[in-house]
Formats: sequence, structure tokens, C-alpha cells
Amino acid sequence: MKYYSVRSSLSRKVTGHYPQVKGIKYSCDVWDEPRFIEHVYFTPVLDFEPITANAVLYAKSKSTDLINVTGMGFTKKPLVSTKLKDILQQFRKTGMQFFKSPVIKNGIVNEDYWVLNFFEVNMNFIDYTKSKVYLTENTFDLVRPLDIFDYNAYINTKEVIDEQGSPAGILVDSINILPGVDKDFFVLTEVEGGVKYVASEKLKAFIEQQNCSGIEFMPLELSFNEWVEKGGVRETVYGKV
Repeated sequence: MKYYSVRSSLSRKVTGHYPQVKGIKYSCDVWDEPRFIEHVYFTPVLDFEPITANAVLYAKSKSTDLINVTGMGFTKKPLVSTKLKDILQQFRKTGMQFFKSPVIKNGIVNEDYWVLNFFEVNMNFIDYTKSKVYLTENTFDLVRPLDIFDYNAYINTKEVIDEQGSPAGILVDSINILPGVDKDFFVLTEVEGGVKYVASEKLKAFIEQQNCSGIEFMPLELSFNEWVEKGGVRETVYGKV
């Protein structure tokens, strides 16, 4: 089965304005409030209700089902509509929590949005024999390839690198997924961009059938530079930016 990285649309025709979001409204101290959603990273929220942030859209921005927002409150966490949330919950029953995160446009609050906290990371779904793993420095600099051919080797190597601490890191690239994976939606970390939310061909087709907006599906094995290359795959499927 083919898999895709779920990405926000780069098309102004789709988003109405680029960037979509002109600011973020906060209702707490983003640094000192432990309940602020920014401080939750891939772990379940069990005993408190997180405080979320509010994306503020430009007047010309469209309220798409996936909103392109970056900033505290949304680091590595997608902002989705109720429509898209319900679809994702239909295809994935475990490992996810959604918390209401209203969007503001022209002073009007739209309650129909949620921030996703994914707390099950499935690096075990990767076919390491067909993917590439690198030792990195300062997050972005590739030092050398690592001889990793299965999940256990990945975990063992990552533990050693984590013990070394910054600036050393690990990156999985040119990602391929093992056959027989039974999840249509999952998350990968230690990848380009820090995180990839991955959809199966089946989920992609359903989302497109339901006319969800603001989403592009990048083949998982491609890098971002390959994806946005002039005249390349993205432009063929979604048109020019």
C-alpha cells in the first residue's frame, strides 16, 4: 500500500491567503502554565484539561479543514475541523486526543476546530531496509548514514545518541512502510520537519471523496524539496503555488 504525508495546502486558491494565520491568541502564560497544550509532546493527557490557543485568520483566509498554523500551541500538532476530526477517528481508534481550539476570523469565533495530540508513535511501521537513517548534528546537518535495518536496531542506536545529547540527533529519510501495517493513520518522529502525519491510500481516497479542504498528500518517500520542485509531483497534482 502507498502512504502519504498529510500536509497543509500551499495553494492560495485553496487557502484564500498565504499564510492563512496572522496571529495566535493565548489565554494563559505560554511559558509557565503547565497545562498549556504546547508542553504536551506525544504523551497522553490523563488528569487535566489542556489550555489551547486560538489561531487568528486573515480576513481573506478560508476556513479549511486543515489550517496551516505554526507557533506555540501548535508545534507538531495539526489544527483540524470537526469534519476532518471525525474522519480521522473513524480510521484510527487509539492513540489520539482532540482538544477544542476555536479559530477566530474577523472577530468571530469558530468553535468547529480541534488540535490533535497524537500519543502513539509508530516508528515500528518503517521498513528500515528500504529507508535511510542518518546521524545528524544541530538537527539539520547530516553527519553520516547509519547501518540500521530493523526497528530494534533503530531503538538501540537512538538510545545511544540520546545519551550523547545535543547537538547529536537521528533522522529517518526516504521512508518506506512495512507491508501488513494495519493502521490507516499514524505519526512518525525523527523525520524531516520533526514529525509526519501519515495517511494510507485508503484514508487519502476517503478524505478526498469527502471534499476536505486545505490538505495535500505528499508521497511519504519524497523529501519536501522533491515535493515542491518546479514541474514536479506536487505541481502536477495540485497546480502551482
